[in-house]
Amino acid sequence: MGKIADGVYRIRIDGRENLTLSSPDRNNIFLLPGEGPGQEWEIQQTGNGSNGNNTYTIRQASAPLFVGFDGSPDVFERVRPLPEAREWRIVDGPRPGTVTIGVVENDLTLGLHPALIFPPLVALSPVFDEDRGWSLQPAG
Repeated sequence: MGKIADGVYRIRIDGRENLTLSSPDRNNIFLLPGEGPGQEWEIQQTGNGSNGNNTYTIRQASAPLFVGFDGSPDVFERVRPLPEAREWRIVDGPRPGTVTIGVVENDLTLGLHPALIFPPLVALSPVFDEDRGWSLQPAG
């Protein structure tokens, strides 16, 4: 996949559920099927991280909120919308046409929170053999 062009995308896990900013509170990031509000994210290359061209920020297209987490990255820490930009590593995923979105500081990646609730939450996750990757679909 290589470098990702700066732009606005829908970010899907397993090609089914979209990364979605909760509404109206804007305090959570969920995974929801279908198309709806809060599902468009601006990805912008930063080039400031240790991984150079593979380092990006992910910002909600309709609000000044970034995909992030509080403090240091820990296993299954919830991923939340935050006003401060956080860099992410975006590299080729486990299947053709997919990417892995990971923490710059270690090997944790964007994945499912283990709580079995609906809608599913997003969390920092270790890499599992079952991971199918995220797909980036240009919005619009």
